[in-house]
Amino acid sequence: MKKKFLTSLFLLLVLSTFLVACGKDDEEMSDQEKAEKFAEEMKPKMEERIHAEDYNNFVKTIKFEKNVEISPMGGVFVHATINDKYDVSFTLNYNDKNDVATYSFDDELAKKMGNFDKDKPAPLPNEKNTSQNTSSELKIILSKYKLNL
Repeated sequence: MKKKFLTSLFLLLVLSTFLVACGKDDEEMSDQEKAEKFAEEMKPKMEERIHAEDYNNFVKTIKFEKNVEISPMGGVFVHATINDKYDVSFTLNYNDKNDVATYSFDDELAKKMGNFDKDKPAPLPNEKNTSQNTSSELKIILSKYKLNL
């Protein structure tokens, strides 16, 4: 009897631990928890954007704040600190998981990164390869028809 009780208690303990460890479903998560999860998933994209804009290789460390804000329109605001001194802000859009919607740097940071006078966002590494491949493919096609640019 005692053995059966201990076995049942042990199974109940293991089952409850398993359920707690699995966490909540997305439907049970609050909007804040969903925003924090989304921001965590987007960190590599935000880091990629920062490094693409860093023409002078100035960025050494990037620290993201754990708390994110939700805009009235449903966007997710994420704040980060670069080199323990400069602020960066990102606005993420749930519908675009491939890139950050908008971002902004401190003016001083933008000068140190070398992108202060740039009109367009810097191309991401995968965008650079695509444009180079397209250009070389075009040259090959034109050379077949003996056309020069």
